[in-house]
Amino acid sequence: MTWSGDGVQPPQRVADVSSARWIEENVGGFDSGVHALLPAGFEAYVRLLHPSEPSDGRFERWAQVAQRSGRALHPLARFEEVAGPGDEPPWQGSLPEHVLAALCPVLAAETATPRQCLFGLWEGWGWSDDNGPMVQLAGRAYSLYEGPIEAAMATGDRSAGVFFPQSPNLWWPQDRAWCVATDVDLDSTYIGGSTRLAQQLAGAPDIEVLPAALYDRLG
Repeated sequence: MTWSGDGVQPPQRVADVSSARWIEENVGGFDSGVHALLPAGFEAYVRLLHPSEPSDGRFERWAQVAQRSGRALHPLARFEEVAGPGDEPPWQGSLPEHVLAALCPVLAAETATPRQCLFGLWEGWGWSDDNGPMVQLAGRAYSLYEGPIEAAMATGDRSAGVFFPQSPNLWWPQDRAWCVATDVDLDSTYIGGSTRLAQQLAGAPDIEVLPAALYDRLG
């Protein structure tokens, strides 16, 4: 399979959002750090750093930026703490396509239900379907969709006849083997899953992760 949005059908809207109740019931309050985004109960949590995008279009890992600036990169670091003069900030609220394409096969290998996934999209995107029941988390509401894991590559804005990708803001497989959260205001994505998944992500190309804990402050 080619992990790209080309030719992939977008996920379909779900009217019954009860499949997200386990998340609604197991996340923390607005000020609970990572727990505000992800439910408790996973073996491991990681923070996936969205790469910096300089003006020449090359994506850079935070580790590269930190090495150039001579500053320390640690699990709770904010980008401005490691960046030097002129370093462009990472994307907020969405994963670049090449990172999402690298993430999907790792996640697919760590679930028994890769063909049955749920995808939450923030209600504030102007193009999203926000009619009907919503998944309610601390300070956020999401419309819910379903489809195979590769449908994560096909979420986005098609309203103008041109596809502008937007990675899901909250997604998980039916067997709940992992959960991924990309908050609209953050330049990091947080993932809960098994220890094995955390190890696989740490060694995956085009992905930069740091260990995280459930009550870490959000980067």
